[in-house]
Amino acid sequence: MFEQVTERLASIGRAYQMRNDDVMIISAIAFFVLFTFVLYRSRMVFIYKINTFFSSRQIYSSNEVNVSSREMIDIILLIVIGCISISIIFVADMTALDAPHYGALLLLALCLMLLVVVKGVLYSFINWTFFNFDKGRSWLSAVFFSVAVVSTLAFPLSLLRVFCVDQLINVTYCLIGIVILQKIILLCKLYVNFRPKKYGGLLFFLYFCSVEIMPTLIAWKLVSSKL
Repeated sequence: MFEQVTERLASIGRAYQMRNDDVMIISAIAFFVLFTFVLYRSRMVFIYKINTFFSSRQIYSSNEVNVSSREMIDIILLIVIGCISISIIFVADMTALDAPHYGALLLLALCLMLLVVVKGVLYSFINWTFFNFDKGRSWLSAVFFSVAVVSTLAFPLSLLRVFCVDQLINVTYCLIGIVILQKIILLCKLYVNFRPKKYGGLLFFLYFCSVEIMPTLIAWKLVSSKL
């Protein structure tokens, strides 16, 4: 009896840890099943997009311009999983976690999803203003696919951050590096896709200052100030 009381008092004194949270464990299992299913179902489409990502053709095939409903659903699911995964990583890095922070986690995930939607709207407007339909659709498809790839990499990082006691790598720095790499890849894709000659610096300013760089820096500033 005395030992049971001692163990209970010791468990109360321990700091909150996500890996001991039943809700987090069940959610991780559910997302893992969904993540595996989405990757398996769309594996051939994703392989094709990776192989043709830096294609320099000026005439686009229907697979590059048009996106099927199933493919769009899978990309959206991956982005949702990625936003939640990134939120888990940042919330897990909070100092002095003494209780579950489900509200902060969901709010951060919703903000990240909203950031993706805002970028999509801005890109659509800029594409409609400066470029033809095929180039605009190809660029949007590449942008959302790159976000889905980041989400694919962020999910295992979140599992590593939550469930591994001794981490061999800094998950947060790895995530920041992946995001920076995505920006560089998008920059290369932008040059291949549009071959900017007529608009020059204006094009790069619109795409990577007003749409990519500034919103990302603002989101990072807001997140870091709350952690």
